[in-house]
Amino acid sequence: MGRRRNVRLVTFGAVLLALLVYVWGGYAEGWQWTGLSDAVTLWDWLEALALPVAVGMVPLLLRHRGRMHARHKRVVVLVLLAFSALVAAGYLVPLPWTGFTGNTLWDWLSLALLPLVIATSTLWPPPERLNGPHLTVVCIWAVAAVLVVIAGYTVPWAWTGFTGNTAWDWVKLLLLPVLLPTLVLPRLVGYFEASVAVDRRDHPRR
Repeated sequence: MGRRRNVRLVTFGAVLLALLVYVWGGYAEGWQWTGLSDAVTLWDWLEALALPVAVGMVPLLLRHRGRMHARHKRVVVLVLLAFSALVAAGYLVPLPWTGFTGNTLWDWLSLALLPLVIATSTLWPPPERLNGPHLTVVCIWAVAAVLVVIAGYTVPWAWTGFTGNTAWDWVKLLLLPVLLPTLVLPRLVGYFEASVAVDRRDHPRR
């Protein structure tokens, strides 16, 4: 077990070092083969990495979903607050290196909705276990979202970026984020938990 852990740590360190060299060479040294320059902003990195990172987190979250403690939740909240502050600064200061200026709510939904659903839906209760408080929160968010969408089209609010998007655009945007937590991941979680139970039964710890 210790050897496997050391191999994982060495592999992780090597990948991290290679990434740092890649970023440093592209931004600081101007290595053209990297494709990196001042024109490649944080927004571009988010577009490239948000979905792969979210998908990569699923096995980890499935394995440890029952071990989430209050401190883990506090860390997640702090990270979200820090990122929200960065987004606000990116628009208000503005910070050109973020690349946030000019991107509307529609752009953010297209970028982050699916990765966010994938990264968090393993922690959601399955539909059959939803209780009153859960349904209340869902209803409040649904009503607020509908009101924002209506205002985005009718006022119109330019910052939403909704104007010009058709029903088909909304279907493409929402189909996977709705199907994953309601149909796909609950069954995946059940299969994973059953597999872990069988493995523990067949290979009990000594």
